Amino acid sequence: MKHASDRVIDAHHHYWWLGKRRHLWPAAAGDKLNRSYTPEDFEPLRAAAGVDAAVLIQSRNDYEETVEFLELAGRRQDIAGVVGWVPLGAAVETSLRLDALPHLDKLVGIRHLINFESDSRWLLRDGVMASIGEIDRRGLVFDAVPVDSVQFDAVLEVASLYPRMHVVLDHLARPPVGGTENQEWRKRIAKAARQPNVSIKLSVGLDVLMGWVWSVDQLRPHVALVLDEFGSERVMAASNWPVCNLAADYQTVWDGLRALTSGLPAAGQAAVFGGNATKIFQLRE
Repeated sequence: MKHASDRVIDAHHHYWWLGKRRHLWPAAAGDKLNRSYTPEDFEPLRAAAGVDAAVLIQSRNDYEETVEFLELAGRRQDIAGVVGWVPLGAAVETSLRLDALPHLDKLVGIRHLINFESDSRWLLRDGVMASIGEIDRRGLVFDAVPVDSVQFDAVLEVASLYPRMHVVLDHLARPPVGGTENQEWRKRIAKAARQPNVSIKLSVGLDVLMGWVWSVDQLRPHVALVLDEFGSERVMAASNWPVCNLAADYQTVWDGLRALTSGLPAAGQAAVFGGNATKIFQLRE
């Protein structure tokens, strides 16, 4: 068995069962995501790509989903950890909900899909900040996917106010892949990288994947900037499966990430493809 620090880790993937919960995908996503995606679907893909385990990420702001994910993680070694969801807004309730979760040793972080909040500064409300303080106190990661500049700045303010807590930005912080204007995104990346407790995933988000064909060449300048600003010690390889299927299958995505980081020394590649996820999410063997 590999030591935990040597495992290849996919830092971001999802499961869902169509009959349990409804996901409202944008019309541009078509029907490809309107089916169940389960461990039985993912396991052969992961194994073929040489990935040892993955971090399972919440797909809805839904407590029962997190309960089910942790129960599943308790039975499966290929789920290295779960980034779940608990209500944010009152520290006492957040604490009680966290305490009631099964297999808490597999809970490595919390994510709230802030794009569903009408207030872009929702994260900075007093009650929400108190809940985030409880996440910090427990040594969990705060995982985020801000969708506009105000939300982005709010996430960075959270990182500044809780400097001991790891804050992880999903999906390359939503770069304008295929577009011509990326100065605003470049500024965001530089600002985020200046905060030592902020890390980032080399995954691609739903907004890019809709109507896009996976392209190493189009991603290369964005990945190069992220690696330059963050260094190889705060960047994690992540597939965003099965959402990535909108643009490419799992093997294509993983091979693409390998190609995009091939210029790194061996130690840097090992960090990006598992070492950093193990360290940042405190993954157990």
